[in-house]
Amino acid sequence: MQHHHPIHRQAIQRDLCRGCSPCATLIMTNNVKEISGLYPMRVAARLTGLTADTIRVWERRYGVVDPDRTEGNKRRYTGNDVRRLVLLRRATELGHSIGQIASLPDEEVRRLIGETGPDVSSTVSLYAAVVEDYLEAIFDYDVQRAESMLTRTAAILSPMTLTLEVLVPLMRRVGEAWNSDQLRIAHEHIISGQLRSLLGTLMRHAEPVTGAPRVIVATPPRHLHEFGAIIGAFMAASRGFEPIYLGTHMPFSEISEAAKQSGAKLILLSIARDCEPDESQQLVAGIELLARSHQVWLGLPATHELASYRLPATLLHRYEDLDAALTADPAGAQQNLG
Repeated sequence: MQHHHPIHRQAIQRDLCRGCSPCATLIMTNNVKEISGLYPMRVAARLTGLTADTIRVWERRYGVVDPDRTEGNKRRYTGNDVRRLVLLRRATELGHSIGQIASLPDEEVRRLIGETGPDVSSTVSLYAAVVEDYLEAIFDYDVQRAESMLTRTAAILSPMTLTLEVLVPLMRRVGEAWNSDQLRIAHEHIISGQLRSLLGTLMRHAEPVTGAPRVIVATPPRHLHEFGAIIGAFMAASRGFEPIYLGTHMPFSEISEAAKQSGAKLILLSIARDCEPDESQQLVAGIELLARSHQVWLGLPATHELASYRLPATLLHRYEDLDAALTADPAGAQQNLG
């Protein structure tokens, strides 16, 4: 039975927005805590990327949203208001006049974004546009703009939606960019740093649940690419686990000791690159060591050399495989080892 490990978006938004405190309440929907928030103007402006003046003009002239009002006549925006403003901002950036699109429903605006976005198909979503905008900022070394887009998106999405709809597609695009020589080591370090920071924010505001299973997340010795491990930690946190993120290049003995001391029954290892000469046997020995006392899940490409070995670990080749394993009964996960 999965232990839910709620992450308070209310607190996350307050942290990400650097002191801007939304007035929010949490409601339970399908066993996942969602936010039903009322945001003051300064927070809505930060989340949407629009100026307060632009939001007021769009309201007054075009009626794009109809915010609630406090007793003191201060505007308060809902999460739906914020999402609609983001859609409209993106559409205007693609050349559509706000006067022409203000009355359109959200789905129609999404369609316009998909049809008119540069080099994208009509099925592309707002999330895909966020990913492309983020990478464009990274390629331009516009670190502040990239971080702003990432944190703004995190503030208005649930952790699982953020992970599956934004971060996982981002990692795929990063892989494509790396293979096409668009991505440099400096870009990779910037992205890694921002994702680690975001993961830290999410975990600081995770509410511990008695009995929530802990999972050790790391890469093995000499493996320095941590994107997969970071995303794994995000997904584990979003699915009710308590991830203990050790980072990259971790000796197997240290991973084992951390699992033992923390009481974690599960270890998630991420391997991205191919094995160097004579490295595979060292990795196999290390995995076998860990598997003596713990469940081991190993994320790696389906074409990786280790995928052909009979390992005492669950092999996960796609993020969807990891999500399925995390949402399955933990007892059932043990049966998948082999």
